[in-house]
Amino acid sequence: MRTCKFFIVLILSVQSFMCLGQIEHDAEEAFRIASETQKPVLLVFAGSDWCAPCIRFDKQVLSENEFLEFAKENLVILKADFPQRKQVAAKEQKQNDLLAEAYNPKGIFPQLILLRADKTVLAPLSYSNQSSEEFVSQLKDTLSK
Repeated sequence: MRTCKFFIVLILSVQSFMCLGQIEHDAEEAFRIASETQKPVLLVFAGSDWCAPCIRFDKQVLSENEFLEFAKENLVILKADFPQRKQVAAKEQKQNDLLAEAYNPKGIFPQLILLRADKTVLAPLSYSNQSSEEFVSQLKDTLSK
């Protein structure tokens, strides 16, 4: 009986953690969720295996509980990844290329943009090695305007 209870608690904990600030890689799904929830989309252009600031942003912000809790309540996160050593599926690569053409034509990494559910730009954001708390503060300021 104890083992059963343990596994139920473990499963519920994993599910809660997974729901905390989920990162989408499918733009269509991200904008659908944004439309349904009336939340803006945080579009993150990253080079996950070559861009040092992107890797830092992932570790210092995207992976931190404070940011994930804020994101769960206030954002839909869409990550457009452009790795060099690993491949992404052709469909995802085509989608990321279209996103880059529309929102990051200069190829800046990391590039962070807040978008409305209708895909119009709400605000560009900057990342300069801020902590999770500092980045959340920047987001709060931007969203309050």
